[in-house]
Amino acid sequence: MTIAQPLQKSFFRSLLLLVVLNLLVKPVWIFAIDRSVQNITGFEAYGHYFSLLNLCIILNFILDLGITSYFNREVASRQVHDVSLFSQALHGKLLLSLLFGISVVMVAWLTGIRDYGLLLLLILLQTGSSLLLFIRAFLTAAQLYRLDAIISITDKLFVIITVGVMILFPVLTGGVTINRFAVMQIAGIAASVILGIVFLYWKVPGFRFRPFTGFRKSLFVSSLPFALNIFLMTLMSRTDGFLLERMHPNGAAEAGIYAAGYRLLDAFNMAGFLMAGFLLPFIARHWPNLDHFAPVLLACRHLLVLGSFWVASFALAAPEYLAEMLYHQDNPYTVFVISMVLQALPALSMVHIYGTTLTATRNIRAFLYITLVFAVLNLLLNLLFIPVYGAIACAIIAVFTQGCYALAVMYFARRLAGIRLWLFYIPIYLSVGILSFTAIRMAVYLELNIPLTALSTAVLITLLFYYTAGASFRQVRELLLEK
Repeated sequence: MTIAQPLQKSFFRSLLLLVVLNLLVKPVWIFAIDRSVQNITGFEAYGHYFSLLNLCIILNFILDLGITSYFNREVASRQVHDVSLFSQALHGKLLLSLLFGISVVMVAWLTGIRDYGLLLLLILLQTGSSLLLFIRAFLTAAQLYRLDAIISITDKLFVIITVGVMILFPVLTGGVTINRFAVMQIAGIAASVILGIVFLYWKVPGFRFRPFTGFRKSLFVSSLPFALNIFLMTLMSRTDGFLLERMHPNGAAEAGIYAAGYRLLDAFNMAGFLMAGFLLPFIARHWPNLDHFAPVLLACRHLLVLGSFWVASFALAAPEYLAEMLYHQDNPYTVFVISMVLQALPALSMVHIYGTTLTATRNIRAFLYITLVFAVLNLLLNLLFIPVYGAIACAIIAVFTQGCYALAVMYFARRLAGIRLWLFYIPIYLSVGILSFTAIRMAVYLELNIPLTALSTAVLITLLFYYTAGASFRQVRELLLEK
């Protein structure tokens, strides 16, 4: 198998741009900005922010009701720039934004939350993020991947600059608070939305905002399964952080500890989200011709899974190093939680690949039923164990449920869409994990340079991907450089 087919060149070149831009910006955002905000404001204050943010993210499905995923798939599969559908969907999202805000405030009031100032900022932040994702969905559906890659980092770049100045010059700026951090994120989202609209006017023929003329019932009916699936997936991945602060006797501090690990999981999992955003319209456009997208699917799986096994192995082999370097923490409990949370990454990577495939191949209802089962299981386990065991329960439950969820999604992708599982690559993935763990653990034991050892194993993994993808140097050069 080769990956350097003419049909796939544009996809991989744009994906390379996306990866490069995000590698330049996202680590700075996560480790220099978001992490510093937690260290400056304290684990308890950040834990409170993390809890409220998770509440907003859980209810985020109301903002969209699956419109973005449905719209992305439909425009890509029709291979037309459906401007009228864009206007219909946009007006629907604006109406849903009001419903979302009311719902968040009601749930907050019912659960005893009274910090309405921060809550309002987070409502605005999630509303803007949802609108930005919708605009990006139109760009990817129209196969404008490079413009989407630029949009994907604009908001974070804005926050890096503004909040970075606050961190470096607190005397001049007044320093960083949680509320100011939220305000800067809202401003970054607004800048990205404006840039996205400029791109739409520039690149999409006949694009313009049309006046509201009423909603098509079919738009909401067709997007409902997408909405429910997004809600259930969010419930499975975000409810624990909210319940932790509400149910544990030392809730805010426990949520802060869990947030320290979850930030890293969220950071590395971002690659999967970005890749899924590219894969969905690509597969939808070329389905049911498996030969056109199967090589792309396998190459993306290699990148995600090999990378995720490397990260999970690093977290197991050198958890104390991670906790000390990032958070100046040596508490064994905190170290264990941070290490355990990252073990969910390989499973999440598989869900991104095969869940996206189920969605793009019009098997969303089956995907929905699978998600429902594991979301309920995850919720029940968290309700049972969080009051006693706190953050450590959240971490272990996340690894268990996400692992089972990934296996189920893979099975049904094979059964319903005929997607190959390429099981003969599983030993390679496991070998990567074992090799990475052994090398990094030996570096810890022998007091060698841990970052250098980790980098060496990453290079080895890259060469392994190159080999398993079946590519030659000539093919890679043709794929990425030649027109």
